[in-house]
Amino acid sequence: MSRSLKAIAFVLALLCAGGARATTVYVISLGSSRAEMIVNGGRVITLAPGQSSPEGVTLESISGNAANLLVDGRRISLGLGQSTASETSLKADASGQYFATAYINGAPVPAQIDTGATLVTLNAEDARRLGIDYLRGQQVMARTASGVTVAYVVRLARVQIGDVALTEVPAQVLPGGREQLSHALIGMSFLRHVEMRRSGDTMVLLKANY
Repeated sequence: MSRSLKAIAFVLALLCAGGARATTVYVISLGSSRAEMIVNGGRVITLAPGQSSPEGVTLESISGNAANLLVDGRRISLGLGQSTASETSLKADASGQYFATAYINGAPVPAQIDTGATLVTLNAEDARRLGIDYLRGQQVMARTASGVTVAYVVRLARVQIGDVALTEVPAQVLPGGREQLSHALIGMSFLRHVEMRRSGDTMVLLKANY
């Protein structure tokens, strides 16, 4: 197996470690009568139409440039290089925190993964730059490092980190700019919809595409 395929297998295995989760399938080769894929981060397997993997993934047919699969009871078509899940890997900094560039409503914003935050959180300066009319949002009281302050609850059209994207994400906007909040916080209103796995200083975020 090539180094790139080993890396893919490692990530998929990491994502699938622990309890029952959605089956992950990554198609690496397609022919007229066979398809090669990695299932749940294991070894490369080859299936012909009508055959099933030990994990229960069935290749029903190959049509054009797509493998038509039955995965977890659902019919899915995957092309070459496509997967049943979107994922992105993050490396911890020296203090063990995970930072990334989040794309919020299509614009880049420096962000931190924060499981202690209930909502995705922005400062007012970034919100205005993104065209968010936060002053029309519901006012709530939010606790920050500087104390309790008024925040505005909004809904973000799209939040994306790497290849993992969600739409209509609840968020809050704090008054002030970078002096109040130097970067966005990616809280549980985003994280509860993805799987998070850690291995050493690496965190992988996974979102099923079906």
